[in-house]
Amino acid sequence: MQYAYALAHWFRVIIINTGRWLFENKPAMAILTLIFLYKFGDTLLPFLWHIVHLAIEVVEMLFEHFLEHVFGVTPRQAEFIVFWSGLTLLGTVVWRLSCKAYLVIAQGCETAWLNWCAKAGPAKLLTTLKVTLLLGILGKTMLLFV
Repeated sequence: MQYAYALAHWFRVIIINTGRWLFENKPAMAILTLIFLYKFGDTLLPFLWHIVHLAIEVVEMLFEHFLEHVFGVTPRQAEFIVFWSGLTLLGTVVWRLSCKAYLVIAQGCETAWLNWCAKAGPAKLLTTLKVTLLLGILGKTMLLFV
């Protein structure tokens, strides 16, 4: 009987120590996560999306019942209110995230451009800009005939 308790204690200590090591060692955690997603991603990601969808449905249901009982609206009116509120919230979140992503991408492009200009000389820069302009004009001309 004592062996069973010792075995359970041993497993608990190993799991706790391994978890502590993984959370302290971020690259190892990232590598294990990527391996896990590579191995089980085709079933894990749809499962996680299903869990998130169920959580959203539960929150919507609770909000609909809240609207029905507190404000005395019909179930159909509550559905419309929840739908348009959720759509507005989703639009706001997407707008804010896209603005932040645009700023990060623009800053990265500007940094890359400055690094490239520092490495390339003025003659190479001028030649590259001319070739880019000519290829752009050629591409626009080809679109006229398509």
